Amino acid sequence: MIVDLEANTTYRCRCWPERVARRRARQLSREIPARFQNVGFEREPIPSIARTAPDAVRAVRRYCDRVDEMLAQGEGMWFLGSPGTGKSHLAYLISQHALAAGRSVAIYTGPRLLDEIRRTYGEEDSNSTLDLIDRLTSVELLHIEDLAVARPTEWVLEQLYNIINGRYENERSIVFTCDLTGDGTGEEEREDASPPRPDRLARHITQRNFSRLVEMCGDPHILMGSDNRRAQYRAHAWES
Repeated sequence: MIVDLEANTTYRCRCWPERVARRRARQLSREIPARFQNVGFEREPIPSIARTAPDAVRAVRRYCDRVDEMLAQGEGMWFLGSPGTGKSHLAYLISQHALAAGRSVAIYTGPRLLDEIRRTYGEEDSNSTLDLIDRLTSVELLHIEDLAVARPTEWVLEQLYNIINGRYENERSIVFTCDLTGDGTGEEEREDASPPRPDRLARHITQRNFSRLVEMCGDPHILMGSDNRRAQYRAHAWES
């Protein structure tokens, strides 16, 4: 609070909204999983990803170098492609830099995010669900892994709209990954799967959600290729 002695009053400083968002975000999931805690531009698999998707890595580096500016503007980013191509590594680079800059970050998989909301329905406090949605709306960066995994029931679409629209209206950044390949179900894992089409996500989460995400995040960064997780498993099995 700032004290104005001449006017004999107090008022909130410009950093007040950010301080409130960070305090409320402490109750949200913000832990980077162990596998991604040491991710870095100079550490594998990022150099390998840069060879197959150089534009995506350059875009992430620009975002990370200007993370304060990007979050202040509500700019987001999304990664679309086949499984095992490095989408999560790039997304966690952004979350890592945001946390290092002291910004509030919430990190969830799509299913876990919906489970957190679903659990609040059983609590005695009828406002607990609204409070959770408000916290998910106000956190400075919301990172969602596997956005299209959840089955698009009416309830799921309603909750996604509450979160996405709230962040859209408040100009809050979203970073997310999506595996919509093959037939558009999000479950296709063949190495020869057809290239992902962004419009499949629109059919999966509704046009109104998709439209807001595109305005917030721009065009997707598409990562295609063989599944690196499978390749590592095969190499390990061969060595064994």
